[in-house]
Amino acid sequence: MGRWLHQNITGQEAETLLKSRGVHGSFLVRPSRKRQGDFSLSVRVEDSVTHIRIQNTGDYYDLYGGEQFATLSELVEFYTGQAECLQDTGGNRIELKYPLNCSDPTNERWYHGYLSGTDSEKLLQKTGEPWTFLVRESRSKPGDFVISILTPEQKDGAQKVTHVKINTVGDTYNIGRETFESLTDLIEWHKKKPIEEATGTFLYLKKPYYSTRVNAADIENRMKKKKK
Repeated sequence: MGRWLHQNITGQEAETLLKSRGVHGSFLVRPSRKRQGDFSLSVRVEDSVTHIRIQNTGDYYDLYGGEQFATLSELVEFYTGQAECLQDTGGNRIELKYPLNCSDPTNERWYHGYLSGTDSEKLLQKTGEPWTFLVRESRSKPGDFVISILTPEQKDGAQKVTHVKINTVGDTYNIGRETFESLTDLIEWHKKKPIEEATGTFLYLKKPYYSTRVNAADIENRMKKKKK
């Protein structure tokens, strides 16, 4: 099952997550609180959140009409990127672009989650050690990731930090042609083989910068405890 499935959150908690961590097109799926066995698709549309009921008949999943799917994953995969297929009650298009994951893609301590590019640069520049790196969520395209790497070069009076995008395709990750089943595999590969930029410059992953943050599952648990 996709990491976009959040098992234990309410509609209100889904809205809080999507508004605080998502962008237009971010979405998640959660079990319906009103009808056992069904699910709700929560989608951020501009600055608001829309909830769409997913029917589970026991034989198939659908949006109470339209295409029918054998699994919940197939339904989500079909509607992702299909803006013309989903509309709200006002006839406005609803886009599923960026899954908001309920769990982190890795437990590795070099993964910093929802960290901005500016903050990652500050952390890395404090070390002063070239080729120190960390991995974080992409802010511009949620669902993808970024490797931030401290280089020996100087820029505007400080060490330059280069940001390399990691593309997420289904359950795989890539920077270029090489595809990996996990972020850990990708990072371990590039520790041995440097990343080549379009300019021909090589980037090295030599020293991970470790995080002390809480993970995504902890955020949900804290929200539940706060509600109690």
